[in-house]
This record gives sequence, structure tokens and C-alpha cells, in this order.
Amino acid sequence: MNGPIKYLNQEEVKAFFSKITDKRDRALFNAIYKYGLRASEATLLEPFHVDLRRGRIYIPRLKNGISGEKPLLRDVKRTLKAYLEVRLPTGEGLFVGREGSLGYKRISQLFKGYAKKAKIPPVYSVHCLRHSIAVHLLEAGHGVEFVQDHLGHVNIQNTMIYARVTDRQRKEGFRKMELAGEVVKV
Repeated sequence: MNGPIKYLNQEEVKAFFSKITDKRDRALFNAIYKYGLRASEATLLEPFHVDLRRGRIYIPRLKNGISGEKPLLRDVKRTLKAYLEVRLPTGEGLFVGREGSLGYKRISQLFKGYAKKAKIPPVYSVHCLRHSIAVHLLEAGHGVEFVQDHLGHVNIQNTMIYARVTDRQRKEGFRKMELAGEVVKV
């Protein structure tokens, strides 16, 4: 990865989602953000990957990532259910438009449109949602191993770039170090 990673803070993510009223787009970007999907991975999702009854979703990963079934988060389930009720039968993909399954290019265009409405600078791409969830999970106190699993990384080194972005865990480590009786005070 070249240069610093680009991610949105929580307020920017909220602003982005506040501009999305379309049921398909809300479900699409909610799944991308919550499951740390690449846009190209979102294009691989098919309706049978979503099991609303069991509350499960199969996440296909690219770039030698680890694919697998995950729990269906409540708000993702809600947005997917609302979308599936109005989904057009125009393609095999989960996310479709009038002319068939959405492709990477269309998902990128949609992201740019909503980002512009939310006043998010044009330097951001849809991939920033993947980076954002990784950073937000670490900021919420999840361990790097959980984030590794969540993003489908085989190698934890790929996940460590996010640990360097947030210093919440570093601050917590120093706080514990100060309080630890085992660390000699001089």
C-alpha cells in the first residue's frame, strides 16, 4: 500500500449515509462498510449468500483473502431485507440495477456521488469504507486479530497498517504500564 491509508472518521461516515435514501444503495454501502468489503467483493455477492432466517451472510474475498460465513449484523439485515423486497430480477448479483448486476465502476460512481453530497473530499474512493471499518473497530477496542479475521486477511501484517493509524491501543497500553505494579517506578 502506498502512502498513508485514507479512511473516514465516524462523523464523515454518518454524513455519507445521511445522503443515501435509496434502499439498494443503503444496503450496498452498509454491507461494504460493516464487512470491510472491497467494491469488487460486493459485486460477487449473490442473493443466496444472504440467509435472513439464520442471520448469516457469506462473504466472498478476493486477493487471496479468507472467504466465509459471518453473522448478519442487525442493521445490515434490516437494510438488506428492505432492499430485497424491492430488488429487480435483472441480474444474478445481489445488487442490481435496471440493466443487471452492479459492477465495480457503477459502485464507484455511486460512492463518489454520495460522498460529494456529504462534502467528503474527492480524494476518497469507495475503498476508504474498508479502511474506515478497520480503524473504527480498533478504536472501539477490538483486537488486531479480530480485525484481521473481519477483513479476511491471511497475513496479520496486512492488518497492522491499521493499528499504526489509531493510537487508542497505544494510549491504553501506556496507561496500563503506568498503573502496573510490575513496572519499576524510578
